[in-house]
Amino acid sequence: MANKNQDNRHRPEYYTDPNNSIGYLARIVFRSFSRLLERGTLTHNVSAGQWRFLRQLWREDGITQRELSERVGMREPTTVVALKGLEKDGFIIRKKTPVDRRKTFIYLTPHAKQLELILAPMNAEIHEIATRGMTNEEVSTLQELMRRVIENLADETRQLSDLTDVKA
Repeated sequence: MANKNQDNRHRPEYYTDPNNSIGYLARIVFRSFSRLLERGTLTHNVSAGQWRFLRQLWREDGITQRELSERVGMREPTTVVALKGLEKDGFIIRKKTPVDRRKTFIYLTPHAKQLELILAPMNAEIHEIATRGMTNEEVSTLQELMRRVIENLADETRQLSDLTDVKA
């Protein structure tokens, strides 16, 4: 695991209370965000799971299936299942190139591109609700701290993924 020489901030029993666990708190935040966002996106037949993929494709359309999987933070088999649903629902088109038939590129349909203008404001609204009563500086600090936690955990989770993939 991470640096064993670093002092523990709290004794292990401190983390038996879920309210002291960063992981637990992040999970509750994630679930609340997803529920509130999905309340709006479902009116356009977009689930929270589909939202994650569309959001990445709105940022960069025409990336490979593998790149999309990495950006969304899901394993490729899960991504394949999600992409089948997105394709069936008319949000994406998958294309292979004659140069390398092993690579599948993912493209948004015109309908999915238009949805960004409708759905992105819903995401902004949830952020406004979540950060109610916080200053801009506090929101920036929260984002920076969360990014740091993600970065701190990244090497460990990559190693875990490698081990999981070897066993599969």
